[in-house]
Amino acid sequence: MRLLPIPSFAFGLYAAALVATLDVAAPAQAQFGLFLGGRGGVDLTDEDWDLFRKALSDALTPMEAGRRTEWNNPKTGVRGDVVVEKIHERDGAPCGDVQANFIRRTVQPYRLTFCKMANGRWAIAP
Repeated sequence: MRLLPIPSFAFGLYAAALVATLDVAAPAQAQFGLFLGGRGGVDLTDEDWDLFRKALSDALTPMEAGRRTEWNNPKTGVRGDVVVEKIHERDGAPCGDVQANFIRRTVQPYRLTFCKMANGRWAIAP
């Protein structure tokens, strides 16, 4: 299995070239914020990213299909949720298909597959 190296993963249909992960670096966060903002979406602060990463990790850790976690940042008005849609394996690694929704005025949904790497971190599978 080839996982995109940290800090990278593909987000959404429009973002084949856009990459980030649970340990998103500041430049990737800025790119992602610009990407979302440029399509009527939301700009994410560092605090928004921290809340999203925690919700994502909490959703994936038990590896249960249907598990849903939410996050909310009252300071920025941005919120979202993460839903694990399907659990499976890729080349022996546990994986979860996830829908992540970022919400400010509108919902920006993203579907992605995370797989657990040997070091215990989650990475987006290409």
